[in-house]
Amino acid sequence: LWQLGNRELVTRLTAVHRRILRDYAEYFDILSEVDGRGAAYELGYSNTAALLVHTQNISRSEANQRIAQATALHDVKTPTGAVVEASLPLTAKKLAAGQISVGQVEVIRKFVGSLNHVEADKVALAEELMVERAAEDDPNALARYGERWVRDIVDPDGTAPNDDEPQRPERELRRHIFRDGRMEFKGRLDAETAALFDALLAPFEKREADDTRGYAERGGDAFADVLQKAANCPDLPTHNGFKTEVAFTISMDELTKSVDGRVLPGTRLTAGEARRIACDAHVLPAVMGGDSKPLDVAVPAYVVPAHIRRGLVLRDRGCAFPGCDRPASVCHSHHITSWLRGGPTALGNLVLLCGQHHRLIHRSEWEVKLDGGVAWFTPPDYVDPARTPRRNHSWSAPNAGLHARARPCSSPTGSQLQANRSRGRPIALKR
Repeated sequence: LWQLGNRELVTRLTAVHRRILRDYAEYFDILSEVDGRGAAYELGYSNTAALLVHTQNISRSEANQRIAQATALHDVKTPTGAVVEASLPLTAKKLAAGQISVGQVEVIRKFVGSLNHVEADKVALAEELMVERAAEDDPNALARYGERWVRDIVDPDGTAPNDDEPQRPERELRRHIFRDGRMEFKGRLDAETAALFDALLAPFEKREADDTRGYAERGGDAFADVLQKAANCPDLPTHNGFKTEVAFTISMDELTKSVDGRVLPGTRLTAGEARRIACDAHVLPAVMGGDSKPLDVAVPAYVVPAHIRRGLVLRDRGCAFPGCDRPASVCHSHHITSWLRGGPTALGNLVLLCGQHHRLIHRSEWEVKLDGGVAWFTPPDYVDPARTPRRNHSWSAPNAGLHARARPCSSPTGSQLQANRSRGRPIALKR
């Protein structure tokens, strides 16, 4: 390269750039197919964005942006077989020809998306004008051109204002529960309650340097953490709170032998989801009669008792999944070998996982094992072809020498140990 003249060097740089853009067009074509067929869910991920974060080491916001671009550039086939036509067909052709940049694609996508109240022919005209201008303008200049000129041509009046909006109370909450148990809610709070709400969420939604979650996802996770905190038993700070009590009125044999993807009879849960819930659940032993009437109900108990839970918290400190920094108080106790399949409820078979990574471990091909009290996670080959085990470095190693350095004269007596256990309090050793 050092032998090339400046003009030839820039010409070659531009040629490589256009080749990259053509590759991007192919990338969006493949991504559209991956998202359309639900490949991420089949591989154990909740959505395509979560799959991209792990396979390509990009942020959640960038993953969502790429998915939105792929959807706009390509026809999408819905699960019912219907085809949703691409909203930016002309932009897709220009990208495939290497004549428009990815940044310009994003500007055009957002601008055209803001015209959903405009007639289809005007939307097509807006895309045509923006694509023509893209040959001369960088993304920032193209965005200004769209707002200052194109919008005046295709949408001179703008969106009609809503003058009939009714008076709303200061506090309201609307929620809708879907058939699969998920909830969607919307509401508003008065200024005082809003300040309290923000103060409660703030410690949980801080963004770290390597955080792959977007703003909305961090807020959702923080809200779930606050709910989990509110449900915790105040006398057992290391206990994971009171679990939702779920009764699976099927035989234990059927639950243990069913394949993960099979929907259990009489429920909307798959066997895999039921086994995940049973990892750290509130078990209600019951004997059912032939007509499904309960004949005897025993005292409910946690799968992971409090004293084992305390040891688990002291060892793992928080979610053990690589890169996760969610605290122990909102984590589940995961059985590495399921207790439904005979795995013991012991520290050597347990690991702390937050709800997100607990679901991932049960649904995907990630594997976990303990080595010297440290949890090592092996990713699937599509995340890392070498399948190199990973660990979480967010938590400092426990002070293994604490008990060895404890002075015998400072150790609690047997009666004190028993009293502390009866009160559900951790045992403190003076150093």
